[in-house]
Amino acid sequence: MEIDPRARLIEWPSAILGVTGRMYVYTPPDYQPDVPLPVVYLLRGHEREWVNRREDESRIGSAIDVYERVRARGEAGPLLLAMPGLASADNRIPGLLADFAAPQLADAPGVGSGRFATFFFDEVLPLMEREFGAHPAARALTGFSLGGYMAVKAVALRPDLFVSVSAYDGSFPYASDGGRMARRYDTLLNAAMFDPALGRPRDPERMREHNPICLLLRADRAALRRITWMIQYGPEHIEPWGSNFYRGEYLLRALATLGIANAAPVAALPDGAHTWAVADRHLEQALPLHYRAFERVLASRA
Repeated sequence: MEIDPRARLIEWPSAILGVTGRMYVYTPPDYQPDVPLPVVYLLRGHEREWVNRREDESRIGSAIDVYERVRARGEAGPLLLAMPGLASADNRIPGLLADFAAPQLADAPGVGSGRFATFFFDEVLPLMEREFGAHPAARALTGFSLGGYMAVKAVALRPDLFVSVSAYDGSFPYASDGGRMARRYDTLLNAAMFDPALGRPRDPERMREHNPICLLLRADRAALRRITWMIQYGPEHIEPWGSNFYRGEYLLRALATLGIANAAPVAALPDGAHTWAVADRHLEQALPLHYRAFERVLASRA
């Protein structure tokens, strides 16, 4: 493990989880605490993943290197990057941006109450605004894999809170009955590591409440259309183990029914793979779009 030294680890006693909350935060060199800055939340699971230069063998650098390249090209201005821990401390139990149905099944440290959705919305976001001056009207999300699931889920739950969202090779469950229910025979979330979040046996109503597609189709469409969306995924020929091509295509079809266009120049990356090197490439395309969305919103409030 090689954590980028520009990332600062923040730890605090979480009143919601009942254990230590953890998050890595990056502040740009010209950061001034009294000047509100837009913030991009980078989601995957463990707080280290976006800033660990050795998260897998494909990777060269970290999300901070990506941001600084984008900024050096003049494609973004000063931003905060926040990487909250939304999984168990050992990264074995995914948080799924859920308030756990059965936290007692999580035999892992750092889960506590398992109320990860409430933790994110009611503790992480206010902490960034209170301690780092994150602008409350300029929030964006980027996620990779289950982080993509959580990014889209967060926007579906609270579209009023975000101006932009991107996801690379997201793990999106299928829906059925026009988005009214999660698809019964979709095995994506069947693994035992999801038992604390979703309960065992799986309850159809709970599966619907944790399905981003179902949530999107019930959300405020006007609010969703105000958001910039950028969805990318790997190519079809390396399905099912090398990409989430079909799940990404399914999400784009759902967004199209809501009148939402994909801002990504290319959705399926021909040379994509489910690796951190490609996730960083996605972030390099997403950050300028996030920043343009920030500029539009902040200009409208000036």
